[in-house]
Amino acid sequence: MPLNRATLIRISTIDRCLQNHYRRWTINDLIDACTDALAEYEGRSTPVSRRTFQNDLALMRSDRLGYNAPIVVRDNKYYEYEDPDFSITHLPLNDEGLDALNSALDILRQLQGFPQLASSIDTISKLNEQISRHTGSEAPAMDMEYVPGYRGTQFIGVIYEAVRRRQTIAIEYQSFKARQPETLTVYPYLLKEYRNRWFLIGEKATNRAPQVNIFALDRIHAVEADRTPFRKCVDFDPAHFFDDTIGVTRQIGDKPRRVVIRIDRQQAPYVESKPFHRSQTVEERLTDGSIIISLRVVVNNELERLILGYGGHAEVIAPAEFRERIARSIRKAAGYYQD
Repeated sequence: MPLNRATLIRISTIDRCLQNHYRRWTINDLIDACTDALAEYEGRSTPVSRRTFQNDLALMRSDRLGYNAPIVVRDNKYYEYEDPDFSITHLPLNDEGLDALNSALDILRQLQGFPQLASSIDTISKLNEQISRHTGSEAPAMDMEYVPGYRGTQFIGVIYEAVRRRQTIAIEYQSFKARQPETLTVYPYLLKEYRNRWFLIGEKATNRAPQVNIFALDRIHAVEADRTPFRKCVDFDPAHFFDDTIGVTRQIGDKPRRVVIRIDRQQAPYVESKPFHRSQTVEERLTDGSIIISLRVVVNNELERLILGYGGHAEVIAPAEFRERIARSIRKAAGYYQD
């Protein structure tokens, strides 16, 4: 029986998670990642069940698709590949796996134009490459998807290696406010993607106090290795630094706040099916069909833009200063439409 699209999305998601060695993955973490992927790519709001997840693991560990994935559980809690370099995209396919993936990829190829699939295109393209080699196709495909006009993706590989090897780099960087680029010596800590835009989280060598700096990759003009000894920021934990953050804007000293928002009945089902943040909790269901939700997050620009994107469907209730901040933005926007 050929794989369906949902199964391939889940398997690819599990594979990407287990290749990320900067965090440890519990069963709930992996199930949440699969649920988020299906919500993003297929609009499904139903959480992935443990039984489905266990079936996916069994499929990956088996020889049915030729994976024999060495998935192990450490400390009776954390899932990982026993071989840290393992990936399902590195393996040859057997005939049954070839037929199954061909069927699923025929569907996925139709979706490659959607930017929401950017994080999966690499996996899909590598699977396409394997099929081409296995079948002897005349032109193997490695058509990597990208956001038109987006710059900076050419630096992902070299920055990733610098992060992994803890190697200081020099970047030529020009912020939106600067007229000319400047060369900065940076200790790279993490590559982070947010809404199809990539960011380098690191620290300038010239910083006097411990802090993180955020560099958008599309503002980087050049990257090269630097001989300055690498320095680790002890207050930055790449696995958890952004746990209580929407987006990338935050500093080491920032603390999460309890943010309370009312969502009207029209948008309530969508916000429940795709939460603003993992901390989202429904505090109250009102008689008019609206809901009161709470988040435990850092108050930043990305949170403000997210709420403003809902227009009149969302109302910030607390904290008071953030409510006034949103109100000022709405009053300013309303002024543009007055005769």
